[in-house]
Amino acid sequence: MIDTFNAADKRAVVAGDTADELGKIKAFIVDVGANRVEAVQVSGRGRKADIVPWERLRFGGDAVIADSGDAPEQVSDDRDLDAVKGRVTMRGSRVLATSGFELGTVEDVSFDSESGALVAVRTTDGEVDASHLCSLGSYALVVDAEE
Repeated sequence: MIDTFNAADKRAVVAGDTADELGKIKAFIVDVGANRVEAVQVSGRGRKADIVPWERLRFGGDAVIADSGDAPEQVSDDRDLDAVKGRVTMRGSRVLATSGFELGTVEDVSFDSESGALVAVRTTDGEVDASHLCSLGSYALVVDAEE
């Protein structure tokens, strides 16, 4: 099933073993090189940023089920820390083509809710197939220039 970052925002994350709410989706951590969602940031668990790796999640239309209550992890690397602090995020990023032209700003991202594979990026100027993504940084999302 195809889902979007905007639609999944603030969806409850529930522990499958205890049925306790762990928090709500706050942000998506994306590995552009692998073209997939790597983890989600969960809000509501204190002052430290907690993330849940994709492999420990099952997405549904009403909630996201983590395999257990101990699924959330502390952020452990700089790339993930930049993502949860909002320094490197897809939504709101400027989109630049490898040809040097700006292609708008990212409005939303669609992904496969089973695999976490990115499908497309909707920008203010149209849609970019996720297979064209090159890199994501604090300045922009870079995509292959389409012929």
